[in-house]
Amino acid sequence: MKLLSRLGLAVVLFHSLIPLNASAQSQLSYTTSWIGNSFGFGDSKWMQQDIQAISVGADGTVYTNAPWDESGSEIAAYRAGDKLAVAGSTHGWGAAGGDAVAVNHQYLYAAMSIGNESNALVGADYPPANQTWYGITRRTLANLASGAPFSGGIGNSANATKNSFLALDTVTTGTDASIRGLAATDAELYVADTYGNRIVVFDAESMQPLRSWNVSSPGRIAVDTDSTLWVMSGISSGTLTIGHYATDGTALGALTLPAGTVPSDIAVAPSGQILVADNGPSQQILVFNKDASGQPQAGTAIGTRNGLFHAVKGVPGNVRFNGITGIGVDPAGNLYVAQNGEGPRAFGSASVGQGAVLESYVFSSHAFNWRLYGLTFVDSAAFDPATPNSVYTGSKRFTLDYNQPVGHEWSYAAFTLDRFDYPDDPTFHEPRGVRGEPMVRRINGQPFLYTLDPGAHYLNVYRFDAAHGEMAIPSGLLAQNPLPGTWPAGQPTYGEWLWRDSNGNGTVEASEISGNPSTGSTVGNGFWWVDTPGNVWLATPLSGIREMPLQGLDSAGNPIYTYASSTMFAMPQPFTRLARLVYIAKTDTMYLSGFTSAIPWDATHWKEAGPVLARYDNWSSGTPTQQYAISLPWNTQNNPQTTTVGVAVAGNYIFVAELYTAKVDVYDARTGQAVGYMTPGASVGSTSGWVDVYLGISAAQRANGEYVVLLEDDARAKILMYRWTP
Repeated sequence: MKLLSRLGLAVVLFHSLIPLNASAQSQLSYTTSWIGNSFGFGDSKWMQQDIQAISVGADGTVYTNAPWDESGSEIAAYRAGDKLAVAGSTHGWGAAGGDAVAVNHQYLYAAMSIGNESNALVGADYPPANQTWYGITRRTLANLASGAPFSGGIGNSANATKNSFLALDTVTTGTDASIRGLAATDAELYVADTYGNRIVVFDAESMQPLRSWNVSSPGRIAVDTDSTLWVMSGISSGTLTIGHYATDGTALGALTLPAGTVPSDIAVAPSGQILVADNGPSQQILVFNKDASGQPQAGTAIGTRNGLFHAVKGVPGNVRFNGITGIGVDPAGNLYVAQNGEGPRAFGSASVGQGAVLESYVFSSHAFNWRLYGLTFVDSAAFDPATPNSVYTGSKRFTLDYNQPVGHEWSYAAFTLDRFDYPDDPTFHEPRGVRGEPMVRRINGQPFLYTLDPGAHYLNVYRFDAAHGEMAIPSGLLAQNPLPGTWPAGQPTYGEWLWRDSNGNGTVEASEISGNPSTGSTVGNGFWWVDTPGNVWLATPLSGIREMPLQGLDSAGNPIYTYASSTMFAMPQPFTRLARLVYIAKTDTMYLSGFTSAIPWDATHWKEAGPVLARYDNWSSGTPTQQYAISLPWNTQNNPQTTTVGVAVAGNYIFVAELYTAKVDVYDARTGQAVGYMTPGASVGSTSGWVDVYLGISAAQRANGEYVVLLEDDARAKILMYRWTP
């Protein structure tokens, strides 16, 4: 590794900080839009980010449930492509949604949990210290926000769902005892007590227990037209089967599934056909017809074989399923399919899926009815440098038509995460297990995707080829420190390391891993940036800046990076700690943000971009010149606090995202002077969630001079988009 003191950085021409005069800043004239959600929230609606289960009402209303939605839409109702209601009271104050839901003609029954926020919540509404309740909330279909109380019901004494929760299992906090299956008739409620290895039957009105029987780790339940039950089992082991039971628990046999089937849900059509969602490689809905004796016989499956992974992989389309979590058929003969790009949450997992899709078809003909999207969470977006009409998120690609109305500029072009061909994708082993925070670069004209984990500890590298369609093929990984746990085999126990997929199979192998022999140290809390030619930069918090120049592509098409070819640059004035870096290779211009002796870093602001941003010209010359240093918005005494979290540069402007205040500050990149600011407009409800990841903002300039700025909006499963022409 080349270690250059770059003394010029210590004696660059140092202009005094350019103060931000908040009163002189004005709101710009711009358009607010969004990407990735069927609703913008200007209409007070949003499609939830995950669906773990659905139940279909007699009128075609689809009721959903998931353990978590950032804005509290864990349990919701949809019909005919519209969102009707949010149940509420399943988010915050210890409450969370769950993995099962059922309805009859009067009530909704949904799995949920109630904790005590690390023992901070006490009283009759909360479980004892260090414990969590898993059970069922009952609501009226007429008003999902209103509980349907019953004798023995508990919880939520301060809201409209008072005494409408049934605690089924009380477990040590951290234990997953989520109910994984519910089914209801007007008379009885069938509950899969997954943790207790039993099916429990309750009176649907009184909620009193009637009977139970043992089933190993039961999951989804479906009531057949003859009132018998189909019950999935083996949830905790992953060896899934579907048994047939009388309502008293008498075993009646089992459903014979094709080899390789991974059942994720069961439904019974009004015609009596049994439907099984297969989350294995087939990604289809298996159909079983009943013969003259009533025995199920395999029929023609619904959906394209291999789903979204068929033919041109990654391209969404009708009946191209991807991670089916729920199915149902209404009395009118409409099929409903919920997907999250992953399938049901693994036992013990905190996953929120890879983006939610809810769609409907005519059951008999498979003709398309409608579809809703909630596709992004803890995910930002980046433009393909070849065109501002193509945008990547961590696991999606969207195309933009800027001539369309607000909220309709985007279309879902591709899902780029392949869990079948590449189960060893680092995405699945890094924090959250969701690929996010992208940068797209073109090397020799070919696209490459670089992504960060939420904490920016790991830089993932992906390539594309025609044989794998839109799928991003794991190509490399640069790590500031070892990943926790046993994956991957061969990573060092301490220090930086990198992996390059030299044999091109997309699997991380020990022989392909190399550590950093020059430092043998762990960086931690640095920030990765990839410039336009494909060189990798790392802004370390305290040790300056490292450049790892691209060394070309190997025989498999992977970018080559080595520690030996790296160059170190000392930390320049006025910084004492670096947080963000944007390097423009074409002009040799470096933009840095971070902390100074005047406003030092503190651990409570660990994710922030800092209170100062500086520009340096002729960065690589050995004698760079600091053009300016801007004092960014920063007031930690405000409520909410005013701090910065992301920096993007495009054309003649710098765009700085504030963390808590839903604001983007715009500066002239040539002078550092404040130009104005943007906040969410009415089309998105004049609000957005926090931009709370390291690389949560990007920008591009179109040929017509318009700037397009994209921001993470976790709150309602979308990417916020500003369009501004200076």
